[in-house]
Amino acid sequence: MKILTSLNIAQKIPAIIVSAALVTAAAVGVANYFNSSSALNGSAADKLSALVEARTNALNDYLATIEQDLRFQSTNPMVAEALGQFIIGWDTLGDNAEGQLQTLYIDDNPHPTGEKENLDAASDGSTYSAIHARYHPWFRTFLRERGYYDIFLFDPQGNLVYTVFKELDYATNLNSGKYKETDLGNAFRAARDKGQAGAKTDNMSFFDFKPYAPSHGAPASFISAPIFAEDGSFKGALVFQMPIGRINGVMQATAGMGETGETYIVGNDFLMRSDSRFSKESTILSTKVESETVKRALDGGTGVEIVADYRGIDVFSAYAPVDFVGVRWAVVGEVDVEEALAAVDAMRNLSLMIAIVVLVVVGVAGWLLAKGISRPISNMTDAMKGLAEGNMDIEVPAQDRSDELGEMAGAVQYFKDKTIEANELAAAQEQERQAKEERARRTEELVKVFDADVGEVLRSVSTAATELDSTAQSMSATAEESSRQATAVASASEEASTNVQTVASAAEELSSSITEISRQVTDSAKIAGDAATEAERTNQSVESLNDAAQKIGDVVELINDIASQTNLLALNATIEAARAGE
Repeated sequence: MKILTSLNIAQKIPAIIVSAALVTAAAVGVANYFNSSSALNGSAADKLSALVEARTNALNDYLATIEQDLRFQSTNPMVAEALGQFIIGWDTLGDNAEGQLQTLYIDDNPHPTGEKENLDAASDGSTYSAIHARYHPWFRTFLRERGYYDIFLFDPQGNLVYTVFKELDYATNLNSGKYKETDLGNAFRAARDKGQAGAKTDNMSFFDFKPYAPSHGAPASFISAPIFAEDGSFKGALVFQMPIGRINGVMQATAGMGETGETYIVGNDFLMRSDSRFSKESTILSTKVESETVKRALDGGTGVEIVADYRGIDVFSAYAPVDFVGVRWAVVGEVDVEEALAAVDAMRNLSLMIAIVVLVVVGVAGWLLAKGISRPISNMTDAMKGLAEGNMDIEVPAQDRSDELGEMAGAVQYFKDKTIEANELAAAQEQERQAKEERARRTEELVKVFDADVGEVLRSVSTAATELDSTAQSMSATAEESSRQATAVASASEEASTNVQTVASAAEELSSSITEISRQVTDSAKIAGDAATEAERTNQSVESLNDAAQKIGDVVELINDIASQTNLLALNATIEAARAGE
């Protein structure tokens, strides 16, 4: 998690996509591998089991034909006739029949070893050779058609009166001669015993493969049956030497076996009864296979298991038993595990290749996707940083997209617009604040000027009031003087005239004083009006000006009162003067 948080989006998205793809590919690949491995294991096992079953059926069928051949030929009148004729020919040779026949048909045979059967008859002119010339071609044809290694005819005493292939056992006695302990001797005695017992059915005897000295130690297997005379007595024995080539042909069929598959037969001694497909030398009775599957087949079991074969290689091994005339063989079919699972390995390798290609494609797609997402986000981040730094000229990217980035771009553009509006509003408020401060400054200056003007007016009014007071006092003194003088008028007429003149002068002065006072009052009223207008123009910001104006009004009223009283005094003086004049 710390690693993911330390990566940017351009690195994180491809990492997540590739990781998810890797986990998915790994999970799917592992699941497919195990499923395919299990399926192929089952398929390989089923296929191998079917092949073994097919080989077993084919072997049983072939062995059944051998039983049928032996049963048919042992009861064939022509074979019984041939046996009787060979016994007659044998008897005509006397006590040295063995030596004569081996000389004629083996030593003096013009055909090489392995081809002695090509001689139809020796040129000695004997009865035996005549009989041989009559029956040998038929037996030879039958042998070749059926693929038997050899066919033997015995008289009741165990003399081998006829054989197709003419090996060292030819013309010997298998009951008392040097080869009596071989399985061919055992085959004769088994047939004799059953023949003497009168067994007309179930009278075949089988002897498994063993090294056979007359065949130069080659593996040989024999199956025998008695031949009966017309009266039911034991007439002799018919023996087949088992056909190794035909059995190998059945077991070494390569159809469906692949490159490493093979089927073979194993006997109770755990030695092969058929040749290995992969051996240039014969493996019959020379290769030991003591695997668990062989043991189970010999115990009558069937199945498929993975075991180490006789080469030490792990193989799928299918097994089944084959019973033939009292002898049990194990039929085993094997294929190397490596080949059987080659398809799994190929699929695994293909899956790995596909996974690598997918990871590369997904990685590139993730990288392109990350670029497609991270580049607009980076551009958006740069735009937001610029906006945060106050640069409102930056263009907001990705506004034309219809996905979340488009919505983000719309939100950032809205933020930008609102920021611009806020900045404009702040600028307007700043301007208004500055205007208010300017108005307050100007108002303060006006108030200061007004205070100065009002102070000047008040000083002028005070001076006028002082002068008016002085004038009033002067008038009061004048009035007193007039009163005193008027009192004295009664004493003297002449003085009255003089006093009248004096009063007239005083009245004149009083009139001048009144005129001056009136002018001063008018000026004061004008000044007070200007002050009121100025105070009203400044939105009545100073209430103290109202008090000053009120006081000025009081002063004006006082002056008016004084003027009225002065006029009254003047009138009284005039009356007094008129009276004095009278």
